[in-house]
Amino acid sequence: MGGRLSLFEQDFIKDADCTKDTPVIYGKEDAPIYGTGIKLKPRIPGREDSEHMKKIYLKELFPLEEYDFIAVLLSGGKDSIACYYKLLELGAPKEKIEFWHHDIDGGHPLRRMDWRCTKEYVKAFSEAEGVPLRVSWRVNGFFGELYRIGASEPVEWVEPDTGEIKQCRLSQNYIKCRELKEKATEQMEQELKKYGYRMKFPAKSGDLSRRWCSAYLKIVVADSVMSNLDKTRENVKVLVVSGERRGESKGRSKYNEMEIHRTNAEKKARRTVHQWRPVIDYSEKDVWEVLKRHNVNPHPCYRAGWNRCSCAMCIFSTPKLFAGIKELYPEDFELLKKDEEILGFTLDNKCDLETFIGGAKSCVYHGDKDAVKSLVTGSFSPDEIYVKGKWMYPAGAFHGAEGGPC
Repeated sequence: MGGRLSLFEQDFIKDADCTKDTPVIYGKEDAPIYGTGIKLKPRIPGREDSEHMKKIYLKELFPLEEYDFIAVLLSGGKDSIACYYKLLELGAPKEKIEFWHHDIDGGHPLRRMDWRCTKEYVKAFSEAEGVPLRVSWRVNGFFGELYRIGASEPVEWVEPDTGEIKQCRLSQNYIKCRELKEKATEQMEQELKKYGYRMKFPAKSGDLSRRWCSAYLKIVVADSVMSNLDKTRENVKVLVVSGERRGESKGRSKYNEMEIHRTNAEKKARRTVHQWRPVIDYSEKDVWEVLKRHNVNPHPCYRAGWNRCSCAMCIFSTPKLFAGIKELYPEDFELLKKDEEILGFTLDNKCDLETFIGGAKSCVYHGDKDAVKSLVTGSFSPDEIYVKGKWMYPAGAFHGAEGGPC
């Protein structure tokens, strides 16, 4: 393919069009370049069609060896795992890499939105690969934010080396709300509302101010940790690596491969932060090829029939996926229906959960009993990370991208 491509030429393969017979194009093994001074450039030039896009425009990365550390945003999904192995194949040493995982549930004492085994899966992957894992979260997670009256809860993380739980600097609004709660006056709720009010499910929208789950539980969490770490305070170069792909959705098809990260602060803190989406042009087949090459056992949700590894009860789930949740987690499903009643606001834009599911059949594939057991019990150990025997595509592979704009 000659010349440089326009971002809008749409030459990528959509997940909905990808099958196990699709040729592997970008998922072949990379040649090592670490230590050679080579600067990686995007396959498609970055966008400059707005003032914001001009501000974050990045022509090329530094040579990989110039970054002090590389933060791989590890969701547990196939794409973020493929990003990690691409770094290894390019020659990046494990000593330079950290896995960053955002716990969507944030230690909520009663409720979960994510898969029960996801934390154990990323922990097992970290141990099996010998790469430090930095887990972060917003206190009380999804349901704490859903029922929020007042300022959002603080962000915390676990230091990989010591296991110490650290907290990001508290906002003035949070401190004021905490003081109001301690007084517990009759006017407390009305006063708290001045500092924020949620009480609605995230919208199925590309607008992150309305689809608040991505913004408040992932993006802002990562940014807060990056800005609060001792080792990122000054004189540091950081590469943030994430696994978005153009084939997943119309919204992601327009993402840049490389850009200046939101936490970049060269003047204030002499902190340079770049973001790289190394598998952005990969097809689903390309990504599975990487996991196959490294013999990785995919997250149990793929093996049990899900095509995406987002939250278990993701707002973009289709009727058959929610039917699967109803089968695996009947108590959680009933609580979610109760949330709709309490809030007077449905998780779907148009109807309640039961109506949304309708007569859809559960997506759960029971042929992989270990995967179903892991989803139900939340267990996953390091010795399960690599496939024993022949690697096979999971039951959820090649079902098309049935998600929203993210």
